[in-house]
Amino acid sequence: MIRRYACTTRRLSPGHDGIILPVPAPSDRRAHVITSLNLKGGVGKTHLCWLIASVCQERGRRCLIVDLDQQANITQSFLPDHSDPNGVERIFDPSDDVEPRDVVRQTAHPHIDIIPVTGHFARLDFSQSGQWESQRLHAALADAVTELLPSYDYILLDCPPRMSLASYAALCASDFVIIPLEAADWGARGTASVRAIVQRVQRHDNPRIQLLGYVVSKFKRARAFQQTYMAQIRQVFGDEVFETAIPDLAQFERSVDEGIPITLHSPRSHGADIARQLFDEMESRIAEKLSGGCGSRRAGCTPASAAGVVGR
Repeated sequence: MIRRYACTTRRLSPGHDGIILPVPAPSDRRAHVITSLNLKGGVGKTHLCWLIASVCQERGRRCLIVDLDQQANITQSFLPDHSDPNGVERIFDPSDDVEPRDVVRQTAHPHIDIIPVTGHFARLDFSQSGQWESQRLHAALADAVTELLPSYDYILLDCPPRMSLASYAALCASDFVIIPLEAADWGARGTASVRAIVQRVQRHDNPRIQLLGYVVSKFKRARAFQQTYMAQIRQVFGDEVFETAIPDLAQFERSVDEGIPITLHSPRSHGADIARQLFDEMESRIAEKLSGGCGSRRAGCTPASAAGVVGR
């Protein structure tokens, strides 16, 4: 049993590398664990986690981000000087019996913590299931996350754009999965594959995981072809598509570049309002799932047309 400690106020410089922290004192809460996954790169997986964490910071919700992508984009945004392979790498190393709290880092924002990653994770992020199944490495993340559940409201798992050990382990550890995609042919490819993998995980490893929905990102409302693809996506997936679409805004880029959550960076901006709308809809969908009133939003119920243009 991991001993818990009270969390102190943070006074950290924006360029700090984080410190190993005593995990916040537990309460009666249990974190919702959410994976952001698509097998296509550049569709907004990391940005989705960034926006959710931004609203958590603003509203005082305890948030832990687990960076599972060796590109380390969200790690570098929150911990720009981080280079020590003392985060996710240790969770998946079968020779390392690490305590989960020992790989959690503070960020400069008191309600956001992170388990960082470096490029060293590449040697452990196997691409073939046979490489991890014999040692059940795909259960390592679920074991670690379970230890941290009482200390957070949300645990966000940011995955690489491929089905590897990291992505499969994230699904095994999660309550929900969100699939970000673009309103474009190439941006929507791979969604059917993600659903198939979610269903496999439901059957064999994690029966509680549910699809929370699809989030359209980098949306340019003024472009007619994106409007067309958005209509197709909504026709195929129905109410599984979030009403909130994430636009392509310069405010978002500046927020990420400066390592400041959008709700703090530009609190009165359209971008901050979009982040809040996304968060509110996410919470509403979670409540609906937990109440059993999920309607057609079932991960195991794939529309027949999902193999079409937007579901390839």
